[in-house]
Amino acid sequence: MITFRKMTLALLAAALICVGIAGTGRAGEQRADVIGEVDIQAQIDRQVNNETADRQAIQELLRRPEVRRIAGSVGLDIERATAAAAVLSGPELKDVAARAHEINAGIGGRETVTIAVTTLIIIALLIIILAG
Repeated sequence: MITFRKMTLALLAAALICVGIAGTGRAGEQRADVIGEVDIQAQIDRQVNNETADRQAIQELLRRPEVRRIAGSVGLDIERATAAAAVLSGPELKDVAARAHEINAGIGGRETVTIAVTTLIIIALLIIILAG
């Protein structure tokens, strides 16, 4: 009977120690592996801001007079491309916006404009196809 009592006491002590070790964190303390509402909202805001900036880069490129002139000369409807660019999202938006950023940053000499406009026409066609 004494051994059974000692065994029970030893098991109870071991269980209490395990529970004590597992529960060492404080109840009010925020865990590092849990993302809070503020962090989630900040990430959403960053994503929205990035998408807005990407759309603005595309719209800026489509508003350029030389782009409109060349696109019109090949029969591309800039207004339709502009409307399609407004609804792009995800990888398509990132891809087209990356090209638009490059073109907007690189427009300088005549060669650059010719290359940029050729790329723009391809981009505009992609926009229309993807959003169509």
